[in-house]
Amino acid sequence: MLYYLLLLAAGALQGVMVSLNAQLGNYYSMFAICFFVHGIALILLLAFLLARKTDLRFRGAPWYVYLVGVFGIAIVASSSWCTLKLSAGVMLAISTAGQIISSQLIDQFGLFGMPVQKFRARQLPGYVLLAAGVALVVLGT
Repeated sequence: MLYYLLLLAAGALQGVMVSLNAQLGNYYSMFAICFFVHGIALILLLAFLLARKTDLRFRGAPWYVYLVGVFGIAIVASSSWCTLKLSAGVMLAISTAGQIISSQLIDQFGLFGMPVQKFRARQLPGYVLLAAGVALVVLGT
């Protein structure tokens, strides 16, 4: 139950985050927003590493895991820009649909070292409801 509550809180914070990033877009460029977001994360990471007296180890990981930084920049920039042009609700509805679709493909084929979790027909109503929900949010604005 704790994991579900943490994920619910993370989702709520994501809604706040994209709205704040969009507001930054009223004052700064997309590059500056990415700099703020990732610069602050870097400072927090370095503070954590110094406090724990731990070094970063970049050994043994597959090459593609390092793309996470590129994806992070793309997500921050596109979500900030789209939120300004559309709305936080529309951006998060469409974004959530994209996350669920890509996650299902990753699970289906075991991409990036994830365990294979095949699509089951009983999941189909969830995908239909997702599509209907996204359509209602997008068309309702």
